[in-house]
Amino acid sequence: MVKKFRLDAHKHEIQIFNRRLLVAGGVVCLLAMILIGWMINLQFFNHVYYSERSEGNRLHSQFIPPTRGLIYDRQGVLVADNRPIFNLTVVRENAADFEESVELLRREIGLTEEDLEEYQTRLSRRAVPHTSVPLKFQLTDDEIAHIAVNQHKLPGIAVEAQLVRYYPFGESIAHALGYVSEINRDELEGMSEEDVRDYRGTHQIGKTGIEKTYEDFMHGRVGFETVEKNNRGRVTRVLGRTDPEPGRDLQLHLDVSLQLAAEAALGDRRGAIVAIEPTTGGILAMVSKPGYDPNLFVTGISRDQMAELNSSRHSPMFNRAINSRVPGSTIKPFIGLAGLYHGIVTPETMIADPGFYRLPGRARPYYDWTWWVDKSGHGPVDLERAIYQSCNTYFSHVAVELGIQSIHDYLLTWGFGANASIDVPQANRGIVPSPAWKRAVKNEPWYPGETPAEGFGNGMFQATTLQMASAVATIANHGVMKRPRFLKAVNDGTNEFSDILFDGEEMSQPLLPSAEDLALVRRAMEHTVSKPYDRNLRRQEGTAYPFVAGAEPLAYPMGGKSGTAQVVGVQVDGSGNRIEPDQISDEHLNHAMFIAFDASPQSRIAVAVFVENGEGGSSVGGPLARQVLDAYMLPILEKEAAGQESMLLTSGP
Repeated sequence: MVKKFRLDAHKHEIQIFNRRLLVAGGVVCLLAMILIGWMINLQFFNHVYYSERSEGNRLHSQFIPPTRGLIYDRQGVLVADNRPIFNLTVVRENAADFEESVELLRREIGLTEEDLEEYQTRLSRRAVPHTSVPLKFQLTDDEIAHIAVNQHKLPGIAVEAQLVRYYPFGESIAHALGYVSEINRDELEGMSEEDVRDYRGTHQIGKTGIEKTYEDFMHGRVGFETVEKNNRGRVTRVLGRTDPEPGRDLQLHLDVSLQLAAEAALGDRRGAIVAIEPTTGGILAMVSKPGYDPNLFVTGISRDQMAELNSSRHSPMFNRAINSRVPGSTIKPFIGLAGLYHGIVTPETMIADPGFYRLPGRARPYYDWTWWVDKSGHGPVDLERAIYQSCNTYFSHVAVELGIQSIHDYLLTWGFGANASIDVPQANRGIVPSPAWKRAVKNEPWYPGETPAEGFGNGMFQATTLQMASAVATIANHGVMKRPRFLKAVNDGTNEFSDILFDGEEMSQPLLPSAEDLALVRRAMEHTVSKPYDRNLRRQEGTAYPFVAGAEPLAYPMGGKSGTAQVVGVQVDGSGNRIEPDQISDEHLNHAMFIAFDASPQSRIAVAVFVENGEGGSSVGGPLARQVLDAYMLPILEKEAAGQESMLLTSGP
């Protein structure tokens, strides 16, 4: 039988257990003391600091962008609107797994490298932490659905609504209004601190045209709100709010129906049309073709789209209305007025035209356009006939007698050589040559042989379509010049528009001969479009008559002047005959110009037409000018006729 085993170290084991229990109790007490000490530190010594940090994590201030002001035409038609879009935004501080989120978004909605690069640029411009930055603009319904399904996998990423600019007439009105687009770093650095604050929460700014000129009016002032967020960065409630101040609405002189009519008149041609109200200087239409869709720029144009616009051989971004500078013979009425003003000629002065002009003692001829038709001239001509028959010889003679310096000084008073417009600051100034100008620009003296061509618009003088429209509007307004402007009125905050008075609105007036002499020039311009052929007098019809009034009788008096500006020198063959246009490449064809106006005593519209490589000022530009005038004048005449009929009916027998 086996004996029982007895453990003799029981007391020793109890001693070991007690020692371990004592050590463990000491550690627990030490940890408890540390915890109590840390709690005392938090509650008493650092309570304020950590309380503020806690509030900072819970409470956030975020900016509320103002609503951009709307733009209306003179009839109240909305031409620049705001519409809601949905953007994918990121609060970077809350996007813990941003790279994983990006990979998911690549698969689900086709997020591109370009989207990410633009996001990083916006993130670098962000002024306030914990605010959202757009990652992708204008999400589709399908993209929003994909994001909603995967929202739990996208911390810090959300879909947010935003109001952005929308141009309902698109390309038709782009060069008149301009466009808004994303703010860049240079624009931010050029702002004051107050302006930078007003653009927090805003991604767009006016870049060109009216949108840029009146940015301060239309942008408004930013608001802000204090919100409470949970640990996922979601807003749980709004604790305080200061509403933004919306931008002010604008009303323009622009007539959108006339704008569309002018665009339709140009058709597929490259060129520009500007229409002005002579009594106010209001710009009724400004068309430049080809154009572009300004909506592409609102939320940032893609590289491919921008490359397509920049690579186009027809330069759709180039505003031909304010940058192309080719007056041709449209300058002749103003050279005639200069001759009358300085006494070089009188209405009765006759000058013989054999088909060319020669400087005294020189052999070089300056050919009239008739020389290339039948090697003839106009014969004896006075100023009136010289205008409506567009006699180069007459105006070469006047230019030489005036001298280039007198021509320069006189044309400056008509607004040439300067940007006289009130709110088209990017308009080209053109060129009014003088000896001093040529010495400064070309480091050459002025040669006497350069002066004759200045008389008929094929010299160094250059003027834009806007400048020519303004100048002919001054003739239409009986010599009173009004500075061109788009803006008519501004909303004063009570849904009523108040007319705007501009600083420096009054400008120096052009130098004019007598009222009778100005009336003679107006009459000559009327004959340009309305004087038919007289069999008793050779070639006495106006140059534009067959193409304007001759095609269909006018319902109102109209004045005009054609111009054809050479792109290259007159091309002749081996026999000295001019090469016909159909044998010349399109880009070498002459440019066509035409200026026109409603010649009634209270003139209501003046127009300048430029057709790039259009060849015929009268044959191409004249009909286009009439189309624009008809589109504006015929509804006015119908309304006036209806009003007169109504007055007769109400007055009774």
